Amino acid sequence: MAMYAAMMSAGDDAEARARAVSAAKVQIGRSGRLVGQEATQLHGGIGMTMECKLGHYVKRMAMIERMFGNTGHHLSRIAAKGGVF
Repeated sequence: MAMYAAMMSAGDDAEARARAVSAAKVQIGRSGRLVGQEATQLHGGIGMTMECKLGHYVKRMAMIERMFGNTGHHLSRIAAKGGVF
């Protein structure tokens, strides 16, 4: 999705660029959350403590997901414009 958004950013159609960036943001948010949750589960829940670096990465991914509009916001933008393609 990031490659798709990068390819679309070179185009002239502003609406297509916005849809591509929103789609990439949705996918990154969902994937980041899944990876963080699974890593915490894999390590037996220690991922949220300050002693393990995983806790920092999970918190950072949660912050990235919320920057510039969260996943729900971008999913609503895509739905309002009729989808990605």
